[in-house]
Amino acid sequence: MAADFRVPDLVGALRDLVLQIPRGQVSTYRAVAEALGDPEVAGFVGHWLLSPEAEGLPVHRVVHASGALGRAWGKTPEQAAQALGREGVRVVGLKVEPLARFFFWAFTSERPLAQLRAEQEAIARQVKLAPLPAVELLGAVDVAYRGEEAVAAFVLARANGEELDYVTARAPARFPYVSTYLAYRELPAYLAAVRAADRAGLRPEVILVDGNGVLHPRGAGVASHLGVVLDRATVGVAKGHLCGRVNTVGMTIGEWRPVVLGEDTAGAALRTDRNVTLFISPGHKADLGTSLALVGELTAQGAFPPPLALAHDLAREAAQGQQY
Repeated sequence: MAADFRVPDLVGALRDLVLQIPRGQVSTYRAVAEALGDPEVAGFVGHWLLSPEAEGLPVHRVVHASGALGRAWGKTPEQAAQALGREGVRVVGLKVEPLARFFFWAFTSERPLAQLRAEQEAIARQVKLAPLPAVELLGAVDVAYRGEEAVAAFVLARANGEELDYVTARAPARFPYVSTYLAYRELPAYLAAVRAADRAGLRPEVILVDGNGVLHPRGAGVASHLGVVLDRATVGVAKGHLCGRVNTVGMTIGEWRPVVLGEDTAGAALRTDRNVTLFISPGHKADLGTSLALVGELTAQGAFPPPLALAHDLAREAAQGQQY
């Protein structure tokens, strides 16, 4: 399956959609997001339109659902209002009035995010949840970025966290950061790092991944995606709360609480320090109990599993052009 892994040109698709909005009409962040295939990424659309990557595009033609003009790269709302006025769009008080009269929705799009969602759902169906075997060697992967290049580090360690060896690898990172689609940004570098580790003879029983496993809206976080693609045991260790219901108020160090997604317990919130809560979930060929036990032992003396902390530092330093 690894050979079939593909990363679509999401930025190119977004640029094309903005260019489709004709003079004299406007669209909304949500409508553009829907044309990408997921209306929930409207925030990403708005953020991207503020970036230098949007330079030269008619970004003033994308507005809020209320008709209010938004901020866009190179233009204040007042400048956007002037540009729209010159194109024949009626703007009253920095708001398109009436929006329905000027609204454009007839985008031509392959809806790439809808295709990726379907792929994630297929990945989730292939996830196997089973207790980890006795772990003697574990791997840990994290990634850092320099421009459009991702640098991943793979650390091999004993089950007690003692570092044994490491490798780094690089891969293109052309897919932007879009919440719930992290695998399409990070997985090429993770695959390169794991394969480099394999060539070096560094093959653990399980790989810890900085990210979510099945604790994901579609059950296929980056740890699950990596595990299924490689058919290897993986465990997700996320620093942030992506989804699911959990009350972390009043937790003490070493305490964990279930994270419920739908009707299932998909992960666990583990308090590892006064202000640090990790979110643990099985990725592939693991279950929650053994995943939590493994990470719990590794964090008994610190906030983060030492192999993951080292992978983070190694990836960051390599991305900056430095080496230990």
